[in-house]
Amino acid sequence: MLLTQNSKLKKSGYFNFTLPALQSTTGLVTCPNADKCASGCYARMGTYRFSNVAKKHEANLQATLSDDFVSLMIAEIRKIYSKNKNIKIRIHDAGDFYSAEYLEKWILIMNSLKEVEFYTYTKQVEMMLNATLPSNFRVIFSLGGKQDTMIDTEKHFHSRVFESIEELTAAGYVDSSENDSVAATTANNKIGLVYHGVKNFSNTRWGKVA
Repeated sequence: MLLTQNSKLKKSGYFNFTLPALQSTTGLVTCPNADKCASGCYARMGTYRFSNVAKKHEANLQATLSDDFVSLMIAEIRKIYSKNKNIKIRIHDAGDFYSAEYLEKWILIMNSLKEVEFYTYTKQVEMMLNATLPSNFRVIFSLGGKQDTMIDTEKHFHSRVFESIEELTAAGYVDSSENDSVAATTANNKIGLVYHGVKNFSNTRWGKVA
């Protein structure tokens, strides 16, 4: 299967598609707009580094480069949807839309599956703002990348990483740290995540809180 469920997504019954974090072993950069966030990226730690997990992510990347990726993904999602009408698909819990051609493949998939809702966290701000995106696709801009200045934090759905739940709440963000259904369904465009990675946390890495 191309789709999987990490521990967080299992809580809501959602599925996700994952690529290698930051860069493939082939040299392909999978998150072109990563900036300071790269040094503390969740997807470069813990279980993501297990050899079997890394191999799966590399295989997924190769699948995206194939001519039949769109048809394979559509068939797989339809099979899952036939058993669970409440699913949502998260595109990437590691990696990003590494090219416009790759984004276009996902647009074809989403337009063919209007009954299914999709969402993503992405640092490809300019690419998304210039694309004609399907109505069943929620884009959450992830602060900490090279194009942060293009994010309107009062208008766009976006995510910011905080050091504590107290800081997150005080800034007016909704907590999506433990359950991703919050990010996928909330009307609040300010989505917060509490950082649980390496100890040298810095808000400047993720987009400084005013």
